[in-house]
Amino acid sequence: MSVVSYGFRTGVSAFFEMATPDAEAVLPAYLQPIEVRHQRSVLAVTAFLFEDSDVGAYTELMFSVIVPPQVAKWGEHAKAGFYPYLAATSSAEARRQRGERFHFQYLDEDIDVRFVETGDRCQVKAWARGEPLVDFSVTQRTWEDTSHLLQGYSNCENHRYRSTVQISGRYTVHENEQGSMTLYPHELTAPLLAQEITPYPFREHWFKNGREVFHSLEQF
Repeated sequence: MSVVSYGFRTGVSAFFEMATPDAEAVLPAYLQPIEVRHQRSVLAVTAFLFEDSDVGAYTELMFSVIVPPQVAKWGEHAKAGFYPYLAATSSAEARRQRGERFHFQYLDEDIDVRFVETGDRCQVKAWARGEPLVDFSVTQRTWEDTSHLLQGYSNCENHRYRSTVQISGRYTVHENEQGSMTLYPHELTAPLLAQEITPYPFREHWFKNGREVFHSLEQF
């Protein structure tokens, strides 16, 4: 797979504390979660509004465990790794394509995700079949132009995959704990409701008018 690029209008990522045993339960044996303190790992809840892709505009919602990055062949060392274990999109073609390209696992139905910006806050609301899935928000601090290098991990049958992901755009981040999250009962969120997750993020990321670039998938 060659380099694949997705242009986005808005991207939001909130980091929540979760119990380390819950994080370990969803990770494959070759990955370990990063702990922010003893027995507390990191759940990343991410949503993007993509406007420029080869399948048109769509939204994506993803729940990932943050893991240490590994030394890879491509470029500089990544800041962090992520293992998506629950994901959904508003487009059947987008989830088919991203599932084939990156081996991420998606809910097999369309969802609706809306981004509501009011002042210094961005609220993300997601529904499926007209019923709420999740409602979470982040707030802004200082905006700057930046680029982040990450690693995405996935599995397919007995194979392990890793891709280097570069996210660039206008960006604000802070750890003021001003955001929030509410989860609602649904097939997608059921595994989360059984876990010990804080209701507010300890780190809040907000991107605007940028691009997500996936470099060639590596099997390792």
